[in-house]
Amino acid sequence: MSQPLRVLLINYELPPIGAGAGNATAHIAACLAAVGVEVRVLTSSFGNLPAREVRDGYLILRAPAIRRNVDRCTPAEMLSFVLGAAPLAIGIGWTWRPDVVCAFFGVPCGPLALLLRALFRVPYLVSLRGGDVPGFMGRELAVLHRLALPAILSIWRQSEGLIANSPGLIALARRTWPAAPIELIPNGIDLEHFRPPDRRRPAHPLHLLSVGRLASQKGVIYLLRALAQTQSSACLRVLGDGPERARLERMANDLGLSRRVEFAGWAPREDLPRHYAWADAFVLPSLDEGMPNVVLEALACGLPVIGTDVAGTRDLVHSETGILVPPADSRALAAAIDRLASDGDLVTSFGTTSREAAAAYRWEAVADRYHRALARAARRAAPQPGVQRVMGGD
Repeated sequence: MSQPLRVLLINYELPPIGAGAGNATAHIAACLAAVGVEVRVLTSSFGNLPAREVRDGYLILRAPAIRRNVDRCTPAEMLSFVLGAAPLAIGIGWTWRPDVVCAFFGVPCGPLALLLRALFRVPYLVSLRGGDVPGFMGRELAVLHRLALPAILSIWRQSEGLIANSPGLIALARRTWPAAPIELIPNGIDLEHFRPPDRRRPAHPLHLLSVGRLASQKGVIYLLRALAQTQSSACLRVLGDGPERARLERMANDLGLSRRVEFAGWAPREDLPRHYAWADAFVLPSLDEGMPNVVLEALACGLPVIGTDVAGTRDLVHSETGILVPPADSRALAAAIDRLASDGDLVTSFGTTSREAAAAYRWEAVADRYHRALARAARRAAPQPGVQRVMGGD
């Protein structure tokens, strides 16, 4: 009798901690469990979260780790996860023996997948997420990428393949390893959780929302400068926290925007829909992206998107769902804001098409592609003569 595929997902972040990749891991785990896959997720401990928890049909195992903030993690804290999770990973390999592993982020999670391969010959895939790819956020992460490059290449080359969530991320990864076997699987969206509100958009003044970690890579500094240059009275809510927050709040005050800009701080995922419902348009002024979950959320909520023409964002935003502008260009951002503020019919039209476009990214479809990729990897690595276990997925 065939047995279900056993899949171990490794991610140092899982809701309620972390951001887009943790959210992706949780949804993929739930969707895999729903179709009969045995799923375990190895992640970080935080606060009073239990060491073991069953959620949506899969088992969560939380390893001891140092982490101070719910929304972000330092390299040293990531290393603490690797050290704390290694004994748990060995125990999983010894007692449960997964058929295949998926490591979200080559660094820091890849070493744990490599450990399971070395000790138990468990094959693994690596899901690239952005910051773990050399060249991403070049100025901020250049030194870390240079130091980690030998480990990154070793992890990639000993895997059964890589997964990237955008064409831009594939191109970036191939600068490091031109022959890399990479499959494109986009991020997904929960269309029931994120949906348009009952009210008619836009309000007056135009309500702008930006969601993300407040770091230089997100480009919020250019959004504040743009708002100061607009002809309209549009107001902005910035949702998120991070190392740039204090500086950005001072800048908003210096630009005379204190009455037009609200820094709302970090919000748990269950609260996000009400912020999207408040907004008339979404703005993501990033300098780099992988494939931003926040843009998918905005599209699903029927919002027009003003985004920068960078990898990931340009794959989601087109001429019928929003406006793309060059990165680090406050004047172009200001013009895009004024265009939406002066044309309510355009806001409505963009929003309708945005919701339709989001339908192609349902989590069930994304998880099915992960299922197939994981099953293929397990079959390739399985001993051919006398195989007892039958892998599902294709």
